[in-house]
Amino acid sequence: CLLDQALIAQKRADELGPDHWDYHFYYGKVLSARYYLRNVVPNVSLTARLVKEGDDTVIQAPIEIFEY
Repeated sequence: CLLDQALIAQKRADELGPDHWDYHFYYGKVLSARYYLRNVVPNVSLTARLVKEGDDTVIQAPIEIFEY
């Protein structure tokens, strides 16, 4: 699980300290998880709903709209 991995990485980064050569690897994992949880996960419900509703707007568009 992403959250489990982030917690493990945070613990390891804390144990190593910022002066250790591997610290930034673990800190990067924490930041990646934070970004994903804040920016990707919130949109999952909307995306699922749009797929489920089967929006066919693109299919309804006549080919002529693409001709200049």
